[in-house]
Amino acid sequence: MKKTVLFSALILLIITGCNQEPVNPVVGAWDLIYARQVENDSILATFPGDYQGSQVKMWCNNYWMFAGEATLDTVTTDNFGGGSYTLEGIVYKETIKYHSNKDYVGKTLRMRIVVENDTLIQVWPADELGVVDKSNYNSEKYVKMK
Repeated sequence: MKKTVLFSALILLIITGCNQEPVNPVVGAWDLIYARQVENDSILATFPGDYQGSQVKMWCNNYWMFAGEATLDTVTTDNFGGGSYTLEGIVYKETIKYHSNKDYVGKTLRMRIVVENDTLIQVWPADELGVVDKSNYNSEKYVKMK
């Protein structure tokens, strides 16, 4: 009887441990450390470099948001946005509910997103497999805030 109870408890622990949902790698707060905009194989802008400022992007299970400011020459602009997202492997889709640039509101962007340790890189636009046109893209590199 004692062995049966012990064996049952062991099986229950194994089943419980195996049924845990995978951790979503983007959840948390991230600090923008680098950005690049490329068009027709030419770099149009970089951060830091052409732009100065700061930006934080945050994700929870189904929603994202960012806030920050960017300075180009002597003009400082507030940036913000938020909405919902899905993440399947490296393919990330961001639906924009609100944004400082009203042209983005209501759009869905597909990106390639890769998280390694405390670094997150998102590149867009991407196709349905997460492939990016290396001649025309935007990229942002973040580090996880602690």
